Amino acid sequence: MKRIFLFFFVLSFPATLLSQAGSISDAYLLYQGDQRETRGGGGLGITTFGGDVFYALNFSPDLAFGNVGIGLDVNLRISQSGQLRQEDWNDGVSSYLRLIRYVRYGNKRDSLYVRVGQLDFARLGHGSIVNLYRNNGSYDARRVGVEFDMDFGNYGFESLISDLSTFNIVGVRAYSRPLFSQQIPVLSNLTIGATYVADFSSRANVTRGGGPTTLANRREAFVDSLAIRRGNLTVIGFDMGLPILRLPVFEMDAYLDVAKIIGYGSGLALGVTGVVPNVLGAVTLSSRLEHRVVGDQFQFAYFDAIYEQDRFLNFGNGLVITRANELANFSAPGPGIYGDLGGSILGKVRLFGSYQRLYRTPRGGQLHLGARLVDAIPSVLFRADYYKRDIGFETELFTLDDRSLSIVELGYYPYPYLLVSVLYQWTYLAVRDDDGDILRYAPVRRIEPRVSFQFNF
Repeated sequence: MKRIFLFFFVLSFPATLLSQAGSISDAYLLYQGDQRETRGGGGLGITTFGGDVFYALNFSPDLAFGNVGIGLDVNLRISQSGQLRQEDWNDGVSSYLRLIRYVRYGNKRDSLYVRVGQLDFARLGHGSIVNLYRNNGSYDARRVGVEFDMDFGNYGFESLISDLSTFNIVGVRAYSRPLFSQQIPVLSNLTIGATYVADFSSRANVTRGGGPTTLANRREAFVDSLAIRRGNLTVIGFDMGLPILRLPVFEMDAYLDVAKIIGYGSGLALGVTGVVPNVLGAVTLSSRLEHRVVGDQFQFAYFDAIYEQDRFLNFGNGLVITRANELANFSAPGPGIYGDLGGSILGKVRLFGSYQRLYRTPRGGQLHLGARLVDAIPSVLFRADYYKRDIGFETELFTLDDRSLSIVELGYYPYPYLLVSVLYQWTYLAVRDDDGDILRYAPVRRIEPRVSFQFNF
């Protein structure tokens, strides 16, 4: 109850605090494209979980009715003995609620944006604290989260809740444009913001105490019973942003972000965003470049795409690995650079890429790549997303491990309504104890041939 009260208290706090970029200046949103269109379909396929083979019946459209959108995700996986996969239905009511992937109103950066259900790429502000966060660690452990943003022009807020049943992660960013009503060129869009994000899970802030340690995939595993538990993990931030150039063919903004992980370290980012809104009516580009200064015990985008899988790993033998413990041992990272680039070509080719490199540490690399080809090559579909953190050397960029997430689909349309494809996923399975509680998420490779019926309006 305290978490619910805190969430709405922060929302009601006078929003004299921002920097809210338009959607076109966000490279990842440009890559995602407009959500206000119906697409998707359903079909038949074969999928594997570990060494088990299942026949799959899938229906997963994204339905759009103006600003309202509904995403479904109906998956019936039938074993070779004719039984439904038990793990898909062992979460009680949640097993049925997750058939509705999300319900939303508007798009991110609209004056009103609400999304309830699966959060696929949640972000607050420029992403220094929360960036492309996903609230579902596995299909077998779905959560119902919320994103809720409102922009009133001279002030507004962004917010998220990772799970309505637990209120584990709660984040709010309030912002203001103090000169918005003055109509002063450039300065009218000066924005100032403040962010608060906390993970109230009992597993969020667990670090090594006494006892022996060992290395697992170059990560420190320590004795759970002797661990230090500090309660919730909280991050606060401050940001400023200012448009510095507005031309018909080019736009540029500058911004400053400062963030502090309470009980740990802090970081600062100075950045610029550049937008080419339209080249001959065919190409739109958006880019970002940041100089980052990273203190001891600090990581940018701490709440990222694999945070739910990576927060706490219990191996059932008394040893655990935690994200907070790695944070506590992250020393002297120093300065670094971050950049991203998103683009759309005729609306048929969409590309995204981002990369972080810290100069003084071999473990600070982060890479995110995305590509979508829709009708760019006649009758061919291609989509791919790849994320990896804690990259030590460039030779590790495309090695898949417990810090990676990947999905690739290649397909062919023999008919406009029929897609034959192969889906490759490097994803995660929930590993549970005898009581059904999740111990950790284990990486798993899935290859799924599909025959799907597609429709677009």
